[in-house]
Amino acid sequence: MTLINSKIHFVLLAGGSSLRFSSNTNKLLAKFKNKNLLIHNIEFIKELKFKKITLVINNLKNANINIFNDLEIIKGGKTRSESVKNALNKSKFKSKYVIIHDVARPLNSHKLIKKIIKNLAEKNYDCVVPYSKCSDTAVINSNNIDREKIKLIKTPQGFIKDKIIRLHDKNNRKILTDDSQLFRNEKNKFKIKYLLQNEINIKITYKDELKSLNKLVENNILVGIGYDIHKTIKTNKNNLLKLGGAKIKSKVKVISHSDGDVILHAITDSILGALSQRDIGTYFPNNKKNLNRNSIDFLNYALNKMKTKKKMINNIDLMIVSEEPKINPHFNKILYSISKKLNLNKNSITVKATTNEKSGLIGNGDFIACWSNISLRDS
Repeated sequence: MTLINSKIHFVLLAGGSSLRFSSNTNKLLAKFKNKNLLIHNIEFIKELKFKKITLVINNLKNANINIFNDLEIIKGGKTRSESVKNALNKSKFKSKYVIIHDVARPLNSHKLIKKIIKNLAEKNYDCVVPYSKCSDTAVINSNNIDREKIKLIKTPQGFIKDKIIRLHDKNNRKILTDDSQLFRNEKNKFKIKYLLQNEINIKITYKDELKSLNKLVENNILVGIGYDIHKTIKTNKNNLLKLGGAKIKSKVKVISHSDGDVILHAITDSILGALSQRDIGTYFPNNKKNLNRNSIDFLNYALNKMKTKKKMINNIDLMIVSEEPKINPHFNKILYSISKKLNLNKNSITVKATTNEKSGLIGNGDFIACWSNISLRDS
C-alpha cells in the first residue's frame, strides 16, 4: 500500500476553535503521548508514506510544524464543511482519492487506513466510512432508541475526490459534522462502504477526555535485569535440583548458601532492579537465618515490593546456561512452575537454554547460571 499511499491526498482538519475543550487552551497543542495532538497526527501520516498532505488550520502559533517538509497549509473556514471545501478546492495536489481525518482523533490505526484504501482502490467504493456500534443505552426525550440501528460515525473517511468536491460545491451552505453525510443524503447515487471499527477511536472534545485517554494508553514500563550463578559438583546419586521452583532430578548438586535456585534468584534480582532496589544479597545476606532458605521467600519479597508500587509483570525473558542438567527435557515443568509462582500467563514467559560449548567454568560443568530480563507495567 505504500506506493498508492504516496498518490492519495490526505487532509488533516485542525481548524476548530477548541471552545468545548477549554476557553484558554488550544486543543491542537494539548499533549498526547508526550506530543501535542497536531504533531502526533502528522507523524502518523508521514509514517504511512503519504506525500500529499494538507493541513487545514487557523492558528499556527506555537504549532512548531516547520519541522515537517512538504506540508501544505490551508486556512480553515468558520465551519468544518467550509474547512474541507477550502482544502479540496485550494490544494495544489491532484489525486483520484482523498482521505479526510480530524486531528481530534489521535488513536490512529494502520489497519483502518489500509482497509479504507483497499475499498477505494480495489472495490471502487465512492465513500468509505468507519463506524462503531452503540453499546450504551440511547435516549431521546426519555424514550429509548433501538441502539442496534445506531452507527457512530468516525474518521478517517475515504472518498473519490472529484465526487466529494462536486458534493461540497453543491451543498455549500450545509453545515456538516462529517463529510460522508453528503453521500448518505443521496445514497442511491453512490456506492458507500461502512467499516465496522472495534478498535478505540475516541474524538477528543473535552479536556477530561484527553486526560482519561492519556491514562488509558500510558506505557509506564520499567525494565530490570538479573543474573545469578552457582557452583555445581557431580555426584554418583540423583539430587533434587531446584530450577524456577521445580524439582529436577540430576547427578549434579548445586553449592549455595540458600537452596540454590538460580532461576528464582535471577528473577528476583530483575524485579528488584526494575523497581530501582538493590540486589538480593542486600536483603538476604549469607547469614544463619538464610542458610538453606527457600528461594520462594526471596521472590515473594520482590513481588510484594512490586505490588506496593502498584506494578505488575508485563513479560519476562530467561536465559539459562548449563552443561548439566540439560534444560530442554524439563522445559514444560520449569515453565509451569514459574508461571504459577509469578501468577503470570505462560505466553508472557520465555525460557531459553544454552550451553557454554565446553568453554570456561560453565562449559566445564562447574557452574550453572541464569539471566533474567523483565518488564513491569502499571497494575
